[in-house]
Amino acid sequence: MAVMSPLFSAPLPGGDPTFLGWLTTLVYLGTAVLCLVCALSVKRIFTNGDPRPHMLIWGGLSFLLFFLGINKELDLQTSFTATIKRFAWELGLYEYGQRAQVLFLAAFALFGFVVVVVIAWHVRRYWRNYLFLLLGMAAIFRFVAVRIATFYGISLPELSRFTGGLRINWLLELIGISLIAVAAILNLRLRSRP
Repeated sequence: MAVMSPLFSAPLPGGDPTFLGWLTTLVYLGTAVLCLVCALSVKRIFTNGDPRPHMLIWGGLSFLLFFLGINKELDLQTSFTATIKRFAWELGLYEYGQRAQVLFLAAFALFGFVVVVVIAWHVRRYWRNYLFLLLGMAAIFRFVAVRIATFYGISLPELSRFTGGLRINWLLELIGISLIAVAAILNLRLRSRP
């Protein structure tokens, strides 16, 4: 049964009700908690230097993963897209939709790349603490970019062509989240005693 959203004009149809969908949601939320604990523990993990960048990275990632986990089951992008399409139609901009969608996808891909590079640059002295996190973020950004492309009907080369026909986008999502969880656990093991 669809739930009406007070923020958007379209109903919220629900996300992925499969076992794998719920498992992915739980992994997102569990990893978000691990990242939050890392954010709250940065002074004990990174004892040299300013802990604020580390706190921002782990805290921001916690928020992002929490949002992605909630979105996995609520499917917020469907309602958001329906609302944007309605506005575009009312403003007479609907005919530019495909070009706008391609630009949005390109902007998102560029944003994801820049975020990973900027974080990598800021934590270069602590690369061992962040290697799995950066790989996980790259995998999640790649997953989201492919979801955006398929959602808007933008043609991208299928990764499944290189995997013997096996569709692995869901696997990339779980691998990305799991790599971030591993990074959080490894960093939490480094905490100094209070």
